[in-house]
This record gives sequence, C-alpha cells and structure tokens, in this order.
Amino acid sequence: MKASEMDGVFVAMAILGCGDAGSACQTLKIMDPDFETVDQCLDAAPAILDRLTALDYPEVVIDCDARPVLAERQKKERLG
Repeated sequence: MKASEMDGVFVAMAILGCGDAGSACQTLKIMDPDFETVDQCLDAAPAILDRLTALDYPEVVIDCDARPVLAERQKKERLG
C-alpha cells in the first residue's frame, strides 16, 4: 500500500482465543487502533502475547488489520 493510501488508516489489533491448531477462534478483544502500519502491530505482538498467560485457550493469536472506518471514527471523536 502506498503512503498516500495509508492516510487516515490505523491498524487495529484483535486478540483471538482459539482451539487446538488454531481452529474455532473467537475474538476476545479488539484493541484501540494505535498502530499506523500492520508491521508496527506485528512487531508489538510478541510482547503482548507474553503478557496474556492467564487466558484459558489452547492458543491465543493476534490479528493485525488496517481499519480505515475505525480511523475515521477516532478522528471525529478527537476533533469533537
């Protein structure tokens, strides 16, 4: 994606609890979109996963996704 296409886009981090082998995942939490790129989100993921030891799922994964709709809503909230 070109830089101009990224204007107004934030990346949301979703924390998913999954069954064995990554099956039957369900969204546990969607974090505020505070990353500007998917790479930034992926770089932060290992440290966040290390803190999620108390979740009762065989596998916990993070999905990083660009969310232009969330970015637009947050921009409006900040501007009041």
